[in-house]
Amino acid sequence: MIIETIALDSDLSITLLDQTRHYFGGYFHVKVLAYCDVPLERSYFDSDAEFSDAAAKIGTSVRFERVLEKMAVPESEIEAVRSQLTQAFHDTTKAYLSVPDFAPRFVRSEYRKRLKKSAQSRNLRA
Repeated sequence: MIIETIALDSDLSITLLDQTRHYFGGYFHVKVLAYCDVPLERSYFDSDAEFSDAAAKIGTSVRFERVLEKMAVPESEIEAVRSQLTQAFHDTTKAYLSVPDFAPRFVRSEYRKRLKKSAQSRNLRA
């Protein structure tokens, strides 16, 4: 269930999903998934070739995700804990995602991780 969708100034939006599940007895695992799909844009890369390679390795967007969770929450406290987790996200991560250069930095970082991972797998096969 979607708790909230937060529009950012950068045309990005963050979705907060409630993924709370029964844990055991009368206790629950309160879990909120925060995600934002960041589109690949040519301007994030130094060349057309680099952009094309990134698109081939990553696709048209990269997903930013954060999991906010607390285990063994009594049923009577689920709403309060969910609110605390959501507020903590607003107080911390939302500001990080709102920085003007977040999208290009995040996309380039994910691309570098994929390059490193594919280089490591090539080295293992060699």
